Order: sequence, then structure tokens, then C-alpha cells
Amino acid sequence: MSLPQNQREGLFTADKELLDFLPPDDPMVVFSREIYPAFKDEDFARYYSSKGRWATSPAFLACVTILQFRENLSDPEAAEACVRRLDWKIALHLPVTEKTSFHPSTLCYYRRRLKKNMAMSLILDKTVELAQAKGFIKKRTSQRIDATHIISHVNRIATADLLFRAVKCLVEEIEKKDPSYYERELPGYIRERYSEHFSSFGISRDKRGEKLAEIVEDGLLIKELLQRAPSDNLNTLEQVKIMETIFQENVAIKKREIDQRIFIEAEEIHSPKQTIFDPRDVSLRLGKKANKSWVGSKCHVVETAQKGKLNFITNMIYQQAHAHDCNVHEKLRQGNEYRGLEPEKVYADRSYVNGGAIREYRHHGQELMGYMQGENTKKPEEFKAYSFSIDMQKREAICPAGQVTSNAVLRKGGYVELKFPQRICMNCPSCNECIGTKKTGGRKLAVSQYYDYIRDRREEQKSEAFRKEMSVRAQIEGTISEGARFHGLRYAKYHGEFGHQMQFYLTGAAINVKRLIKAITHGIEIPARTALTCQT
Repeated sequence: MSLPQNQREGLFTADKELLDFLPPDDPMVVFSREIYPAFKDEDFARYYSSKGRWATSPAFLACVTILQFRENLSDPEAAEACVRRLDWKIALHLPVTEKTSFHPSTLCYYRRRLKKNMAMSLILDKTVELAQAKGFIKKRTSQRIDATHIISHVNRIATADLLFRAVKCLVEEIEKKDPSYYERELPGYIRERYSEHFSSFGISRDKRGEKLAEIVEDGLLIKELLQRAPSDNLNTLEQVKIMETIFQENVAIKKREIDQRIFIEAEEIHSPKQTIFDPRDVSLRLGKKANKSWVGSKCHVVETAQKGKLNFITNMIYQQAHAHDCNVHEKLRQGNEYRGLEPEKVYADRSYVNGGAIREYRHHGQELMGYMQGENTKKPEEFKAYSFSIDMQKREAICPAGQVTSNAVLRKGGYVELKFPQRICMNCPSCNECIGTKKTGGRKLAVSQYYDYIRDRREEQKSEAFRKEMSVRAQIEGTISEGARFHGLRYAKYHGEFGHQMQFYLTGAAINVKRLIKAITHGIEIPARTALTCQT
């Protein structure tokens, strides 16, 4: 596809013919006047060919996508709104008499093109640039970050169903990449069996075991056929490794030979360590936080943090559901560098803060603000690690009784293990409280190599000034609630890591456009009596 040259807007568009249809400060009128002109086809030119039939204007589709996510509409609903709704026609500079629209699949192909060219953040970046140009986002403006869980439409299905789906995906990949091999080498019963759907619901336990063995036997047969009669088109089959992983994690496979024939027995593993929940999307993971568990991913929302002002989203970061929040700092820093932002401070909750992260931020001339997690132990306060006098330069510690560690050992993960002599600890009157009644060795302390930063932060967070400054972080909860309740952020709309990331960026762009419109019409300052949930 190629972009149309010298494309001119019509003279009789809704924004010109219906000047008095809506008030000047209506969001759609402001969108038409301020947002729509900011998107140019030239911004997308590198992602289109110089040959081929003309494509639908990518700048126009970007504006449609923003309005679609602003109102949480499906592709068919967005395409229909371009015909039936006058406010959309005003916002998108469409003719009033326009009676036809683009096909809904155009939006799907448009998103696919952005994903293919790794330009998923382009629309969000344009809204950030617009906010910067209008002075709403300063280069050194502080930021805040928090994560929310994203639920994929994938259930933890029965083992037989998961194994069947794994083999079915492999068969479909073979058919797609090499149809002739599919027809020639795969047995007819396998082609027929895995062209249909299967559910183990209502099947007895004995029949379920037989079905498991049948599926495993089919999968191993296909793998053997691929090794015996290789095809040039099938050298890189992703689903082979996925199927092997699913088999290994969910069933114990036994081969038994009877009368020179090999029979497969498959026994289901109870409580498997499952890393693949759907062979069509291996990025999905099981996430757990407190009493909540979900299958999907996580979205880290990053926005500016100006108290009493409208704030704008600067990044939406994808992370797998099981990953720890503190591993996202590098992506946050890269995103800020890409957008030309250098926040003085970044406000986060406890899960983002550790000694290494604080040190890294200070190395870049920034400050990571957040409460340091306490020590996870049931020992009395006077015998917890922070009650010891620890000198990381000398790598020694002095306990509350005045005893000094005998040696220090560097452990995995950069932790330093400080050991007290056993003979001294056993003779100490506080031995039971410090070590415990069941231990016979000396006290050991596992101390981070960044302990000095941890100690300083724990002292700093006791002050009233720190607690007052950290109050600005809580307002990001309103932004997350806005994305989940009004823009469909809670549930994944697309498959795969890039699909999730695309949804995050487009949701952030829609929220930014809403706030841009509000800032342009009413100003960036928020009245003092406005509810806290609106101060985002």
C-alpha cells in the first residue's frame, strides 16, 4: 500500500458546515481544532510502500483509533460511528453527507502494520509531543508509576484440552507453512481429528486418561515424522517446542513395548508448574499479588506528578504477569530518554523500591521516591537486621550485644552474608530471641550490597516531610481506575505481547487526549474542591 499524494480535505466537511451545531468548548470541537491537525500522513510514511494501491489515510485512522479507545468501542462500532454520528464527523473532518465508511477490518490491519514496524507507541508519542508543545509537560517534571493487572481471555483449562490445543496448533502451523507436506506426510486421521474442536467436559476419568494417551501419541508421531522427512519450509516450527514444553509440564509419559509394538501411557501431573496456558500466546503468565491471581500481563502506568494540576501519561509499559515490579526501571528510563524527559523524581510504591534502584536513579541525577519494604521476619524489633550496626565498606556488623561478625561471604544476587561466631552466640543471654530456639549456629545476616541506601531511606521515610511528599503518588490510582472503568484496560483485547503493548499505548493516548482537551478549554490548574479521583 502507498500513501495518496497531495490529498486535500474537502470544502464541505462537517467541521465547516456545522460551525454552530456544538458549543466551541465541546470536546469533539476541540478535538477537531487541536488534535486532528496534529496528525500528519508524513508521520507514518516510513511504514508504507511507495507502490501499490492507495491506503486509507493513516493520520485519519490514528484519530479514529483515539476516539474508539476514548469511548471503548469495537472496530465495527467505530466504523459505524464515522457514518451515523455528527460529533464524530465534526471531529474527523468528514462530509456531513457521507453515507459509507471504511471496513472495520481496516483498523485491524492498521494496528497490525504498526505492530509489524514496532511503531506501537507512535500515537501516544504524538499526544505527549502535543502536551509538551503546549507547555503542559515540562522536561524536568516529576513522574509517578504504578502497575495494574491485565486479564486475558484464557482460562486454566483441563490438561486434556490444553494438550489437544497444543497438537492442533502444531498441525495448523504445518498446514500453513507447507500445505503439500501436510497432505502428503500427515496421516488422514490426524488431519481430521485436529481440524475439529475438543472439550473434555463430561468425560469420565478413564476415558480422559485414554484421550491423554491418544493426544500424546499423536504429538510424538508428528514430531517423529518431521525428523524423519524434514521439509525446507518446516525448519523453524515454533509450535514443536511449545508442544514439547506443554507435554513435559503437564503429563508423565511412559512407553511400554508389547509384542514389538510401542504403547504410550500418559499420567496427568497434579499441581503442575505451568508456564504455558495457551499455545497461541506463550507470553501469558500466572500473576499473583496478595490474595489475587490472574492469567495475563501487567501494565505499568507512568504519568507526570504535579500536585493540583492535570497530569499526562508519558508511558505505558508492558510486563509479564509474574515479573517483579522493580525490574521495570530500565524500560522507564529508556522511555523517558526517547521522549526527551528527565524527571527530577519518580514516585512509586514499595514493590519498586530497593537499594540498587535508588543508587541507579541517583547515578542518572534523579531520585526514586518510595517507602522501603520492612524486614520480613518475626524476630523482636531489637534483633532485626536494621538494629545491627552494619559497615558495608569493612563488611562487618556489630550486634546489639556488642559482638562483631567473624567473616563475610558474597552470595548469589549480590548479597553479603555476615556471620557471627557460633561460640559467642550460643553463650549470649539473648540467643533464643536473636537466633531462635531450634537453631544451633551463629546469627547470619544477608545484607544487600546497597545497604547504605536502604538504611538511609528507612530513616528518611520516618519523617513527616517525606510522608507529605509521597501523598502525590496515590493519585495515580485514579488514572488506573479511569483506564480500567472507561477505556477497557482491565481486559486484554489483542493476543501476544505486542498486542497487549498496543492496547496499553492506545489507552494512554485516549486518556491524554481527554486531558489535553480539558487543559485547553478549562486550564491545567484543578480547583481545590475537586474530588481526589479527578486530580489526575
